[in-house]
Amino acid sequence: MIKNLSEKNLEVLKKNGFIIVEKALDKDQVCVWKEKIYSLYNGQKYEINNTVGNVAFEKLLEIEPHLSRELIGHKSVAPYLKYFLGKQCQLRSLRAHINPGTYLQEWHMDFYDYWYQQESSKANVPLKGLCMNTTFYLTDNTPEKGRLRFLTEFLDKPTPEDLRIHAHYTDDRKNLFQTWCDGQKYIDLYPMAGDVIVFFSHIPHQGAKLVEDEEHSPRANIVLHYQQNPMFPDINFVSDPQFTLDQLGYAGTFPFK
Repeated sequence: MIKNLSEKNLEVLKKNGFIIVEKALDKDQVCVWKEKIYSLYNGQKYEINNTVGNVAFEKLLEIEPHLSRELIGHKSVAPYLKYFLGKQCQLRSLRAHINPGTYLQEWHMDFYDYWYQQESSKANVPLKGLCMNTTFYLTDNTPEKGRLRFLTEFLDKPTPEDLRIHAHYTDDRKNLFQTWCDGQKYIDLYPMAGDVIVFFSHIPHQGAKLVEDEEHSPRANIVLHYQQNPMFPDINFVSDPQFTLDQLGYAGTFPFK
């Protein structure tokens, strides 16, 4: 049996594809991370500032190597990563987000090619990889303030084939994939500061900030994407693994030796 594995959480993760692990980070850790990320934002040291209100920092492994490494295979999520991915678990990317203004994320999957791996790999005998996401929240998301929304019936089946070409980054709320997701069954999660959400990366999901933040404390989180190696670099995924490989080296991207 894997140490510190919650059977209850495991069953929920198997059934729904997502769970909240509460108080994964303590208050001091949350404060340190918020200070670092807000400082980077104030210095305009970010790589993405997109039209739906998401600002992303993709070089934390270089800028804050010690703090960042503490989150890789973190004890709060390790039991679930080990259970599903085992020693094939490889860190793909580590990035932070803040939402300083209005924020309604586009519906998306982190792992767009999950259901199309044979097609994308051009292999007659393909290996099917699985990806998982661990998102550590640094600010409170109450029902009044913000949420993370998941479609509830798409852990074990793909979205309709005719919507595939429309499933990409967009701020067009009339995009066919966006409007289709709006009409599906969903559930909202409300992670608080210090909580982490663990989920399978191929499930459609959408974050949102519903009201203005407290002064000097915009909505923020840190996202670690994990992949089940081997996966080739051109797989259609929301993040690029090359920076992580450059920083940690190939062997260093595997947290569970």
